[in-house]
Amino acid sequence: MDFAYSPLDRRYKEALPQILSEEASFSFQIEVEGNWLKTLRDEKICPSFEDKDLDKILSKVSFQRVEEIEKRTQHATRALVEGIAEELEKNGKKDLSQWVHVGLTSFDVVDTASRLRLKTYIQKDFFPLLDKNLEILKTLASKHSQTLQAGRTHGQWAVPTYFGLSLAEAYSRLKDLKNSLQKNIENLRGQSSGAIGGYHASSMLSSHALNLEEKFLFRLGLKADYGSTQILPPEDFVQVAQTVFLANSVLTKVANDWRHLARSEIAELFESMGEGQVGSSTMPQKRNPWNLEHVCSLFKVLKSRLQLIQDDVITEHQRDLTNSASGRFYFEFFAVSHLLFSRFLKVATKIQVDEKQMKKNFDQAGSSIFAEALYVSLTLKGHDKAHDIVREASRKSESSGKDLLEILREDKKVEPDLSHDKLMKKVLEGSRLKLERILNN
Repeated sequence: MDFAYSPLDRRYKEALPQILSEEASFSFQIEVEGNWLKTLRDEKICPSFEDKDLDKILSKVSFQRVEEIEKRTQHATRALVEGIAEELEKNGKKDLSQWVHVGLTSFDVVDTASRLRLKTYIQKDFFPLLDKNLEILKTLASKHSQTLQAGRTHGQWAVPTYFGLSLAEAYSRLKDLKNSLQKNIENLRGQSSGAIGGYHASSMLSSHALNLEEKFLFRLGLKADYGSTQILPPEDFVQVAQTVFLANSVLTKVANDWRHLARSEIAELFESMGEGQVGSSTMPQKRNPWNLEHVCSLFKVLKSRLQLIQDDVITEHQRDLTNSASGRFYFEFFAVSHLLFSRFLKVATKIQVDEKQMKKNFDQAGSSIFAEALYVSLTLKGHDKAHDIVREASRKSESSGKDLLEILREDKKVEPDLSHDKLMKKVLEGSRLKLERILNN
């Protein structure tokens, strides 16, 4: 039986791109080794060859064969080197096989491949997924730009708002984070600085070891990092992960808010259900917000994986292996992020908003939702201690059940013709302008 030890290997496998798999790590390390050979060839350090010939040979290097070699070497990178050299020899390139990895150390390959893989994933897989989420948030924000809703703080009625405004705010935050992430991935680094990051081996190959590194990294679309200590400084990788985490937090915040809006006593929205879909194993009437809850659940896993990446920022002296085993789990962070973004997109494209229920809840709040507007109005009219006046009237409204505006009219604190509609038109003007500015930028 083929055992699996992670839900990513079975339950979520089909929802994830191949680039996040363990095999992809292997292929990117081969790509780094291949580009190092091409750089040595360009500098006339190693024997000449055609790119297409080398690429064809490297494509034949077997993951299973390298794993077999590693059982003997007890060293992953050395096993990879021997696997590549073995394939070169098989294909008549024995003179080139001796040059594999010469001038490099293990984490020149491991760290550079990790950054290359991360940049490729973000550009080819994550950005398109992020863009789809941006699109659905903008679409929903526009659709509900005039859908009236009671704003809530601390779970209490607060002030009037539009349902679309919270979506536009999330859209704005996510858009800004995408811009930050674009800058982050352009700052990803690579290296060929060798043991303890001192260019000792590459200096024996070239009198311009740093220029050799720059040419090598140019091929990969990465920058050099002169803070390398045999391993790349972790800041660039951590910054990408933290920005991705913040992007996930935006969607999780929306999912959590929607989850509460789906509560039976609020019922302002709900997840759509497909034909034959079951809400509960025992309660047939249930319509659980399970996809929204799933987003919130994945976010907890994401946090734990981010902590792992953050914990690895400290290593001893120029190198130790305290980030070696843990480093193999880094891309689980991006796998969980991918699942979260995918699940949010799934539910957002089918979310059903009950505008009538939103209005019903809004009306239930009564004049209390205009308490701030009334306090400001009284201040503008020169009333002393306007906040106290409205606060005391609000308590009277709660105990008596009378409308707050009615109480203030009786106390002759406001004009007799002041209405909810007049207040609403005034207090929502800024929200309307904010919505327009976000959606039009």
